[in-house]
Amino acid sequence: MKTLDYNPSTLEVTIAKALKELTPQLEEKLGKGEQVIDIQSVYDADNPLVTFKIKDNEGDLHEVVIQIIQRPDQIVS
Repeated sequence: MKTLDYNPSTLEVTIAKALKELTPQLEEKLGKGEQVIDIQSVYDADNPLVTFKIKDNEGDLHEVVIQIIQRPDQIVS
């Protein structure tokens, strides 16, 4: 599949949506008592973002941002 548009690319958006849908599995991998309390997604940005707001076992809030960047396709000869 040739990528014609990178800002954002279809693949970037698909991966961002998949990350959001995988939240229950990600939450299982967090430390004991830590939970995802909110997720914010920006799919139409140049590089899509998924922001996870996480509460740790002491009640402190943290924010983890994942930005998806697709590199230009490489031509293999």
